[in-house]
Amino acid sequence: MNRFISCLMMAIAILAMPWFASAEIISPFPERHPSETATSTECAAPPEAVVSLSITSKYGADGPKRDTIDPEADSAFKKQMKPIRTFAQQVVKMANRYTLRGGVSDAQCTLSWLYAWAQKQALSQMDNPNAQFERGQTLAGLSIALLQVAPAVRADARFETVVKWMTGLAPSTNGYFDATRDKLKGSRNNHAYWAALASAGVAAVADDKTLLDWSVRIYQSGVCGATPQGGLPLELERGKKALDYHLFALNALVPVAAFAEANGVPAYAMCDGALHKIVNFTLQSIRNPAAIAAAAKEEQEPFVKGMPSARDLAFLEIYQQAFPGKAPMESELLKLRPFIATPMGGNQTLLYRH
Repeated sequence: MNRFISCLMMAIAILAMPWFASAEIISPFPERHPSETATSTECAAPPEAVVSLSITSKYGADGPKRDTIDPEADSAFKKQMKPIRTFAQQVVKMANRYTLRGGVSDAQCTLSWLYAWAQKQALSQMDNPNAQFERGQTLAGLSIALLQVAPAVRADARFETVVKWMTGLAPSTNGYFDATRDKLKGSRNNHAYWAALASAGVAAVADDKTLLDWSVRIYQSGVCGATPQGGLPLELERGKKALDYHLFALNALVPVAAFAEANGVPAYAMCDGALHKIVNFTLQSIRNPAAIAAAAKEEQEPFVKGMPSARDLAFLEIYQQAFPGKAPMESELLKLRPFIATPMGGNQTLLYRH
């Protein structure tokens, strides 16, 4: 009880303190300024915007743990998400190309694709909870892509149109999670963390403190709810996929912490450094899953190649930059570079090391 009271008082103090060293909300990764020597690239026409969406769960009617993929439901899920994922992947790749080379044409093409969807109010009609959850991840990747190219296109009139579109989607997404928080587990688990990352990304491109506040609140709720061991209770309920979902949650929580830290919020220290405990518990479980299996009450599903993929571990690039040498298995896991995950804005190794 004393630890709980201490963490609660610390959290209240953190939220009450002045946040920003400057009026502008800044990116957690360095800006890439345009290069006069970068070669131009052609820009393909963007695909048709997806305005409304209803998504089938890939787990079908699997039950409360949602830990066994239903092949038929998974096929439907992939078909429904393909246009959105293809769009997001291409936008993020173009933004990463700009970050790598500084080519104005890459930045302008990124903006033109986003502008095409903004004009159509894409992703504005989410027709079921799964669609709401997927919108959070998608908006996270797109907003961080826009943040990457902003130095080259901020003066373009289309930029404001895209920002306005995103600042319409973010509060709508946040409002959904707030309204359903007590009704749906998905509104409190990793889906909420991805919505928080989307809110942080949009906050940075729109200079919107309210959106960053919401992002930090969700982050705080997540990390401060971890067990003393470092487990995330709702991810532990995923049975044999508990380790997978801890990794997935960290891919959202760690960049949210980076956004917060860049803007004067001591997120890494919240609740006695709870994020470090989650990272340690999760990464240690890769080599020895006994502890997480005991906490989840089920043996963990083995990774396809015996190790998580670079995408699953994308958060490690950010964490290692902030805390070199602190992560378990760091030297072994860093061999998987580059760490690339579309919902995080693509190539994290490029963003945080360039």
